[in-house]
Amino acid sequence: MTTRSLGFRAWRWNAVLCMALTGCAVEPQQQESSGQEQQQALRQQSQSLTPPAGCTEITMGDLANGIQLTPVKYGNQPTYQGTFSAFGDPAVADSALIRLDVNTAPGLHDLAAGGANLFTCEQCVYGYQDAGTTGQKLFVADSGSLLLALKVSPQQTVGALYNVTLRESVTAAPLGAPYRGSAVVPGGECKWIRFETWNTVRTAGCDPREGSLTANPPGHTCVADNSFADDGTLEKSEGTKTQGAACTSTPAAEANHPATTDCAQGFACTDLLSADAQCLKTCDPMAAVPGCPSGTLCGVYGLCIEQSVLEPIGFAFDPALIGQTCLGGFAEFCGVEGARGVCADVTGSGVSTCLAYTRARSECGPGEELGYVNYPLSGGGYDRGSGFCYHDGL
Repeated sequence: MTTRSLGFRAWRWNAVLCMALTGCAVEPQQQESSGQEQQQALRQQSQSLTPPAGCTEITMGDLANGIQLTPVKYGNQPTYQGTFSAFGDPAVADSALIRLDVNTAPGLHDLAAGGANLFTCEQCVYGYQDAGTTGQKLFVADSGSLLLALKVSPQQTVGALYNVTLRESVTAAPLGAPYRGSAVVPGGECKWIRFETWNTVRTAGCDPREGSLTANPPGHTCVADNSFADDGTLEKSEGTKTQGAACTSTPAAEANHPATTDCAQGFACTDLLSADAQCLKTCDPMAAVPGCPSGTLCGVYGLCIEQSVLEPIGFAFDPALIGQTCLGGFAEFCGVEGARGVCADVTGSGVSTCLAYTRARSECGPGEELGYVNYPLSGGGYDRGSGFCYHDGL
């Protein structure tokens, strides 16, 4: 893990990507229909279920993540947070969490595959009884199904839990990795979920990643909400202004509509990297060809910007290529456009290596783990989506 500082339910099956946008023609109707049918079938089947022997039935409230949370929290993999119905001290919240992999595909997933271990599970359901107290207890799912019914972006999904059993667990090795392990307590308590749903899709939500259905819908621009640009919100682009031009963003007059800007399509109207709002070309930092204008690079939040703008506000650059030893210590940018990495010393040797940026933990090879750059946000929030694979020796 590396840390740096950075200064600065409305949903319908048949229109989730349009969100009341005029002329939108990117609805994934086949995926929506399949997901809706699966969800309805599981709901019906759940009515005939009974809790496993010794297990107490619980329910789950709404889940949220990323910019839906206060403070904002983007995990190193998509992590949705909420609460279970009180099953401990009624005065203390019992937290509910679902963690997926960035690459988790829509469909039905068997939670038993994770072995009730938070280190090995790729789709993880867990929570804490009396969270944050000295008496908190960890519960981890060891069986049941997770349905990912719809995926707008890794952070914005619709899904369901079906016939899920959570077992009392304790933290287990590895203890020092970005992902800690867990182990079931023999004879421990058991909680059971019959059927519950979640929905973290936002009005005008989109996926800024290259190739996504919502990266560039006609007349709109998907503007990233997180540092590594895999979660975004649509702006309606009604102008012709391009890179560096002063711009104006006008909030929507009606609910469930996006803000309107006078930038051209593909350009965000933002003051994130400047005192005044300007049009900046959007980009995917993981694309082979990010497509930034000459003299700029694909920077944080998927915005094309000059290196000379990023350096004075605390971002470091190193000329090392992927796999090479860095000249200095930590740096957010090494490599070249289309093959970017982070200079990090993950061994404590005092020598940093340029490690390729990676979004998904599932993309790390055998013996590798997904580290992350931690961008602290206001109010104790964080953004940990800028990942990289490194050899962890496990």
